[in-house]
Amino acid sequence: MDQYNESDVALQDNPQPAATNNTILNNNTNQQPQADYQYQQQHIPQPGIYNSIINSLSGWMKFLGIYTIVIGAITCIGIISAAMGIPLIFAGISLTNASKAIKEYADFNNPNVLYNLFTYLKKYFKIQGIMVIVALALTFVYIVIILVVLALGAYSYMYNY
Repeated sequence: MDQYNESDVALQDNPQPAATNNTILNNNTNQQPQADYQYQQQHIPQPGIYNSIINSLSGWMKFLGIYTIVIGAITCIGIISAAMGIPLIFAGISLTNASKAIKEYADFNNPNVLYNLFTYLKKYFKIQGIMVIVALALTFVYIVIILVVLALGAYSYMYNY
């Protein structure tokens, strides 16, 4: 008895309906519920349809990676702002490497390249996430400082007049 999971069935040229618990319990009768078979038919990938999506994604990833590198380099002009510019450069490099990896996957259809792709994307999103958390924390501190200065100014104004 051959059993396939959904991803195996979707990758076949002529997929056979997968066995379910109902058919196993019913003494292996080959009557597959119609709804399950229709569900499997809807998820069969069409050849060539993903290449245009992957090529477009690769182009946008490369553009944003280069943009991030340039913004990081401009930010590194100042000594204090270099603390934000250097992680941006590393994030941009990681995104351009991910762009190369997804392009290689599209060209050679090598699933081993996907590991590199996801590693680069993980690094990019991790750097961006840390920078967002730091920016939110600094924004909160900035707002607190402004409120304290305004409160002290109002207090000083109130008791001087």
